[in-house]
Amino acid sequence: MKRLPRRVLITALAVFSLFSVIRAPVSLVTLWLPKTIQLKNVEGSLWNGSMSAIGVDGMIVQERVEWHFRPQALMSGALAWAVSGRFGGQASALSLTLRGTGAQLNEVSVYLPLEPLAALHPKLKLAQLGALLHVTSGRLSLHAPIKVAVDVDRAFSPLAAQSGQFGSYRVEVEVAADGKGRWTLSSSPVLLSATGAGQFDVNRRLIDGRLVLTPSAPIPGLSPLLTQLPRAGDGYLITL
Repeated sequence: MKRLPRRVLITALAVFSLFSVIRAPVSLVTLWLPKTIQLKNVEGSLWNGSMSAIGVDGMIVQERVEWHFRPQALMSGALAWAVSGRFGGQASALSLTLRGTGAQLNEVSVYLPLEPLAALHPKLKLAQLGALLHVTSGRLSLHAPIKVAVDVDRAFSPLAAQSGQFGSYRVEVEVAADGKGRWTLSSSPVLLSATGAGQFDVNRRLIDGRLVLTPSAPIPGLSPLLTQLPRAGDGYLITL
């Protein structure tokens, strides 16, 4: 029996592996995800598919998620998908592109809940802050400078349910190609003003900065928590 050249065997194996991955149901991805992330009712393949919801620590962060392959991107040597979803009655959308240089997100407009992020800081977790986040960016890539804006709307806390919503806030993030960046926070407050700024290093997983919360009036249910923080003028200081 004639033996096939090594190069032919390797090529055939690579084609078979790629075909298997492409045709495999995307639900297999759930086997490699951390337990803190849950995907619900996943259907389809890596090319085109959908899921009813994405959860983080049991909290839904996106619903009615769909992805559709864009074959026209092959002309430029890339793989691309259009991704959509919904949260808080608002439509999310972005474009995912894969090239030899890495992955890139474009035309990002995604709505998310604040709760999972606020729970990462012990002081903010105690306040049980909630809000609707709108994340926008023209491009997100690990190998190029990026700018991201996060608008925070409908901010509230169940601890101060009778006080209503606190106001609207905006976080602006700039990241250099080396992973170092800075963030700023401004607000259009109704009840609670928030300002802040700081730096971070993505590669070293470091972040620092100062966040000052200044209520325009006492907030029942939340004021006792604020008074436990260091004072900063008329407000209260949270350090990251």
